[in-house]
Amino acid sequence: MDNQHHHRFTQSERDRTRWVSGAGRYVTDIAAPGALTAVFLRSPHAHAEITRLDAAEASAMPGVVRIITGADCTAAGFGNFRALMRYGMNGPRPMVVPLRPVLAIDRVRYAGEAVACIIATGQAQALDAAEAVIVDYNPLPAVTWFGTDTATPPIYHEAPGNLALLHQAGDAPMVQAELASATHVVSTSVDLPRIAPVTMEPGGAIARYDAARETYHLITPHQGINEFRPDLAAVLNVPETRIMVDLPDVGGGFGARSPAYPEHAALLLAAKLTGAAIRWVPTRSETFLADCHGRSTRLTGKLGLDPDGRFTALEIAYATDLGAYVTTVGALVNVHNPLQSASGTYAIPALSVLFSQYFSNASPVGPYRGAGRPDIALLIERLVDLAATKLSADPLELRARNIIPANAFPYRTAAGSTYDNADYATLLNTAREVAAWQNSSSRRREAAQRNRLFGRGVALFTEIAGAGASANDQALVCLQVSEGRVHAVMETVSGGSGQSQAETYAFVLAPLLGLDPADIVLNASPAHSNLTGSGSIGSRSTQNAGSAIADAGAKIRAMLLAQAGLRANAPPEDLLIDAGRINRADGSLVMTIVQAVQAEGGSLSVVGSTPSSVSFPSGCHIAEIEIDRDTGTATLTRYIAVDDSGTILNPAVAEAQIHGGIVQGVGEVFSEAMRYDETGQPLTGSFMDYAMPRAADVPSFITLDRPTPSPNNPLGVKGLGEAGTTGALAAVTNAVANALAQIGAELPALPCTAERLWQAMQSGSGQK
Repeated sequence: MDNQHHHRFTQSERDRTRWVSGAGRYVTDIAAPGALTAVFLRSPHAHAEITRLDAAEASAMPGVVRIITGADCTAAGFGNFRALMRYGMNGPRPMVVPLRPVLAIDRVRYAGEAVACIIATGQAQALDAAEAVIVDYNPLPAVTWFGTDTATPPIYHEAPGNLALLHQAGDAPMVQAELASATHVVSTSVDLPRIAPVTMEPGGAIARYDAARETYHLITPHQGINEFRPDLAAVLNVPETRIMVDLPDVGGGFGARSPAYPEHAALLLAAKLTGAAIRWVPTRSETFLADCHGRSTRLTGKLGLDPDGRFTALEIAYATDLGAYVTTVGALVNVHNPLQSASGTYAIPALSVLFSQYFSNASPVGPYRGAGRPDIALLIERLVDLAATKLSADPLELRARNIIPANAFPYRTAAGSTYDNADYATLLNTAREVAAWQNSSSRRREAAQRNRLFGRGVALFTEIAGAGASANDQALVCLQVSEGRVHAVMETVSGGSGQSQAETYAFVLAPLLGLDPADIVLNASPAHSNLTGSGSIGSRSTQNAGSAIADAGAKIRAMLLAQAGLRANAPPEDLLIDAGRINRADGSLVMTIVQAVQAEGGSLSVVGSTPSSVSFPSGCHIAEIEIDRDTGTATLTRYIAVDDSGTILNPAVAEAQIHGGIVQGVGEVFSEAMRYDETGQPLTGSFMDYAMPRAADVPSFITLDRPTPSPNNPLGVKGLGEAGTTGALAAVTNAVANALAQIGAELPALPCTAERLWQAMQSGSGQK
């Protein structure tokens, strides 16, 4: 990003070579001598009764140690997974949370649901035994999309029409009145297909049980122990203190690594029943079924405008396909997150949102990068573009006319959320200038000469970042003198999955204590931690865990200055810490940091704390695309991202986060989708049919930052992990729509594959 922050290499930066040199320590790299192998038998049906399950013959096969079934889970007294939801509990349809069994009992509700867990001495033996388990099914009708057909038997009797929740927010009567009197009204509907999270590593786990201490021990990739451990405690029906979860390297999280899964509980039960360590390594195709999916939403909206083109009212219907079960936060993030930014960056006085959530016979939906934010931004930005077309207005000018002014912050929206700080005009104007928006006609003409449709699209968005289940975040900072240097260890309950937290947190702590960042390490989410706080979810890590580290650093700094003040016979506030020294104002040395820590006994340990806070990062992204009129192939030719992520602590990582998010958004627009047939059978189960974006699919991005510090945390930072995806999904989709509009063609359903774009162009009224 275009700033001048520079830091010397830290130890964590040098350690990056271990990932690119094959020295990473992922769960499959961890030795477990004597471990047994687990394989899961999964349902081939989307919806069926289990009329018979016979594992006797399979249990007697060579190498088979134990076969765990749903009956074993019932005998173990397993409970239900947590389902966090703070909305709709007393609405027209309170939230329905059915039991999600660890292993299917009596009925399967999606293709790939685990039916049995086979434990054997090796992978081959376990796979052979899985094929020998006899399961008789009575297939039932499958619901493959929003189950509103009352003629179809419900998946759960307590959810007629498969409706899991209804929640109304905002002032619906006011919105109806404003829309009725509006000079102009535009409307649209967008469907966001299911997305597979597709982490770099398929995952897996090693499970153990300590009978003497009655404790469970799991090694598995996750995004924070305080998100993960409560899920397991709820299912296992034991206190969280009896569950240890170790964090290996994590090859991408994207939200999919935040909850515990049924497989984890089954593995822990297997470890307890067999007395052995259990290793499970899923196949890539298995993760397409077993990991939580993202998106799967349908949004419709109406936007009212007055004679001057001012937005007067916004009506939204936001529907979510939850899949077969309610995951820990799958329902929550599809209400809470979009509601917080339901009016986008615009001053809209009247707003109403109706949230509905449905069950279907598909893999359960959970958080995926953005988690509701890209969905709502896409709807709003599509409506604004449609309004600009209706008014024959420039899309940027119409946005500028309706944005919340910089002097209005903190700004309370009609949805009830309070935006902390922003300058949308600067974001918009910067993006306009860098993108040469006014000169795009020449690029359009040049593309036409090559038989290509040129399109440009913009997204001016904001979103919530931070929060979490915990009211506050803690971080432990320990200093110790070793080999003549002060070394620091930071402990948090957040679990990084590629965000370079160790480096960023070191940049927070180092200047406070005059330490070299190379002497600071991070102990992320250790199994024994009892610190409060939430994990690496919702772009919250730096603003919350980082702020707790800053608090601990400030407390230690005060202790060190007090120690030096005694020696210098001077007020601590008159002393300065810099580069391993505590100096007087004139620069003369009072004592070194090593001496100050030694005076405290050679070590210091302090817990820092900060209230859990939210922020509202924002951005203006502009995308340019070309569509080949002969083949329908779309090419992203140019992308400009101007973001407000608050104070930037680690510019390289900030830029990388934006880059990664953009690519995931581009993938959603052009290629990614989990598809099911009418019987609920998944049609996408490998990279042969699930198309991930590749390097050749994206240009070099232009990324700029125009920060306004957040007043909600002491660092002034705003989370940025979701911003690239939120901006890209809307900007690139708008660019596709802009290109197709030149020939009177309509935007096809996402993803805009070459086939769909070609078909859309054939229906365009301006075909030549």
